[in-house]
Amino acid sequence: MVRVKKMFMKVLLVVEMAAFGHLYFFGNNGIKALQNQKVVVVDLEKNITQLNDEVIQLEQEMHVWQTDDFYKEKIAREQLQMARKGDELFYIGT
Repeated sequence: MVRVKKMFMKVLLVVEMAAFGHLYFFGNNGIKALQNQKVVVVDLEKNITQLNDEVIQLEQEMHVWQTDDFYKEKIAREQLQMARKGDELFYIGT
């Protein structure tokens, strides 16, 4: 009887250790989930850096737009397709 009890306790201990190991590695807050979270954080940090660079570029472009008349005219002609009075327009289309 005592031997059966000891054997039963050993089996329960092994099962408990296996369950704990599974939860430790693959549970909701396990090692695998933390590694996935780290990958997400790195991707978000890259996106933040990229967006910050884009904001800086746009702020520089806004400053040039506000201070340089030649740049204003260039943007108006190229991107907004605007022209001054007396300009001859030529349309080359396909």
